[in-house]
Parts: sequence; C-alpha cells; structure tokens
Amino acid sequence: MKEKKTGEKRKNLIRLVHTGKVKLGWDEDTYRAFLWGVCGKETAADMSVRELCDAANGMRRAGFAEKALRVRPEERGRATLSQLEYIKGMWAVCARNKSGRALGAFVRRIAHVDAMRFLTVETARNVILALRDMMEKAGYDPDTSQKASEQKTGAAKPSLKMNTGRKV
Repeated sequence: MKEKKTGEKRKNLIRLVHTGKVKLGWDEDTYRAFLWGVCGKETAADMSVRELCDAANGMRRAGFAEKALRVRPEERGRATLSQLEYIKGMWAVCARNKSGRALGAFVRRIAHVDAMRFLTVETARNVILALRDMMEKAGYDPDTSQKASEQKTGAAKPSLKMNTGRKV
C-alpha cells in the first residue's frame, strides 16, 4: 500500500516539475542545468521522491506558483448547487412569505446554521424533506410543484408565453 502511495506521489511530483519548467519558460538546457544544480541528475525520471521535492521547492523559489485545484462545495462537505436551487424553488412555490430573510429563518430553524451556504449535504436533505412536507400541507405535489386539485382534474397550468402565431 505504501509503495503505491509513493509511486503516485513520485508521478505527481514529476508532473509538477515538468509543469514548472513550462510555466517558468525554461528551455531544455536551462531545465537540465537547474536539475543538475539541485540534485546532480539531468532528468526528473532518474530522481527519487526526495530529490523531486527539492526540485519542486527550487522551482517555487525561482517564481513558480502552482494553482490550487478548485474544489467543489460538495467535496468539502457542503450542499450541492442543485440542492440549494431545489430548496429555493420549493420555497418560492409553497411559502407564504417568499423573502430571502424568511427562507434564512426557516433554514436556521431546521438545520441550525446561520446561512444557506453553510448547509451540508445532510442538513440540506433535512431542509428539503421539511419543505416537501410544507408543500404537501399547502396542497402542492412536491414532485411537480402543481396544486393537487390541478393535477387530479388534469387542468394544465396557464402558459406565460404569448402565442403570437409567429414561429420563433
């Protein structure tokens, strides 16, 4: 297991050193001279993990700054964007007071967080379940956002688009 981790670390460090070479704008001779000066070897493939770390640190001192990879909110444990949009949409359908402040108070009461951006996947799920209950009590079908009476009679929602007779 440890061997696999060091192999992956080594591959990532080689990739980092090669990226540093490109970002610093070094030609092949400059790059090889740098590696020889830091580790006494001309290629990254011949280096150990420790030597690759030294080479990467030397490149950082030369001005190479690697970008941190963007981490999605759900990878940090936060609620997904689709969950947050679903919550806002359900709130717009079934709430009496449709303000953002009222939604914030509802989220605070259900999930015990100060703002929607602090919801985790699990607490967002709890808020969604509470909103589904609210929708059912208000007479809406939570899956279609239609009034239960409209759904039973088959009456369609009136279209908001005007029919002008022209093709768009």
